[in-house]
Amino acid sequence: MSSHHIVRENQEPALVVESVTDLDKEYVGQLLEWCPTVFTNDYTIDFFLADDIKVDVVVTNQCNNLYIQEQIKKIPLQRGFIADALQYLVVNNYKAVNIICDEIPDAVFSYCNKINIVLFFGGKRYVFVEREYKKWKQKGEKIFVREDRLKSLVGIQKVSINTFITEQDGFIYLAFNTPEFVWIGEEI
Repeated sequence: MSSHHIVRENQEPALVVESVTDLDKEYVGQLLEWCPTVFTNDYTIDFFLADDIKVDVVVTNQCNNLYIQEQIKKIPLQRGFIADALQYLVVNNYKAVNIICDEIPDAVFSYCNKINIVLFFGGKRYVFVEREYKKWKQKGEKIFVREDRLKSLVGIQKVSINTFITEQDGFIYLAFNTPEFVWIGEEI
């Protein structure tokens, strides 16, 4: 880190790791680059400990586990790993979180208006937006969005259920027919 970067506590997105099945080590390295607060559970902590990656918080229902790293905070598993981690982050004033998981957990929709959430799974990156989405994309890129949430779209065409492809280089625009948050995925 160069001397002109000042990182304040809770400024960088936390990293919550529910699953390690789809983890690309290079991509995880990029997510860890700015030393985020790392959350694991009883199943994913060994992945990090084996690679000597610092774990900050483990969400667990096992109170007598001892870990080889010091100063790992334990928070009790109450409603579910993702929900408990998100609640901790919101209470502690985190502004953003990256979550690595196997599916889109229902718990994220309860927190979208409190913290910026980005999900990674199945080789895709998902963001949660409300009302509209505008982004510059290259021709031929795939976009994943629930088509029953779309009111209008510009710059993409449907290729299969909930899957679209960009028609040309430039901005795509999506407007939604719901006030709720909508997930949008892109390949990584």
